[in-house]
Amino acid sequence: ADHASAEPICRPTMDQACLEMGAVHGVHLKYVAASALCSVCAYHAGPDGERIMPLRSLLVYSAATHGLFAGLFVARVGMGILGKQRAAGVVPWWSYLVWAPFHSFTYLYTYFHTLHSEAHGTPVATEVAPGWWIGGRYAHWRMPERRWAATIDLTCEFPEGSIRNTSNYLLTPCWDGVPPTPAQIEEAARLAARACGGGDVMVHCAHGRGRSTTVMLACLVRAGLFSDWRDAFEAVVQRRPVCRLNSKMRKALDTWEARYGTAPYSVSSPRPSF
Repeated sequence: ADHASAEPICRPTMDQACLEMGAVHGVHLKYVAASALCSVCAYHAGPDGERIMPLRSLLVYSAATHGLFAGLFVARVGMGILGKQRAAGVVPWWSYLVWAPFHSFTYLYTYFHTLHSEAHGTPVATEVAPGWWIGGRYAHWRMPERRWAATIDLTCEFPEGSIRNTSNYLLTPCWDGVPPTPAQIEEAARLAARACGGGDVMVHCAHGRGRSTTVMLACLVRAGLFSDWRDAFEAVVQRRPVCRLNSKMRKALDTWEARYGTAPYSVSSPRPSF
């Protein structure tokens, strides 16, 4: 069975969705908590000795790693530290080795969060407008045979799973809860608007809530489906109620709209300077 959804249900308004920011607000705090937990465990691991020292070292390294990534989330920098390749969407093996605490925690959290969301009625991907999909990291698991005219990947922490099934792939790496820059939003919107005539477009992040919603709104405007991102959001949240925008995302969209306008894309449109 297809675990995607295109059915509208009664949904929150844009004001409610913006206030109830959910999973896109304070994302770094789970890494702060992981760092604190590892620190406490290391402290209580007992005196240094031959048997306990490797465990304490691992806990201290894990605490430092989670603390580092929490800081990068807040500062909105360092997305390239994981080494994800732009052309193929591959995370190299050394990243899993060097940043093992971050990867293991993030994979487990995202996997169980996805299972929990599905169990409570949120599909891994939703068609928010005909041919336009917002999804999470595991969308390709649920729709393995579907082909995409374009895939816009907003993650820097996961490898791209549908790279073989997409005609156009764009990596726009962002930390969870952090939006792309206005220039990156415009680059993604123009690609999607060009590609949509050839089939469906997937915009995904880890959970299909914040990062992907931010970019999808611009895509829908640039494709000529809505007059501005606020109208697009009203429609999107009717289809996928878990879509959320935090203050940074709203500001990025306001800046994008002011800088690049809302005119639909055409082949004769001048290419903006990024």
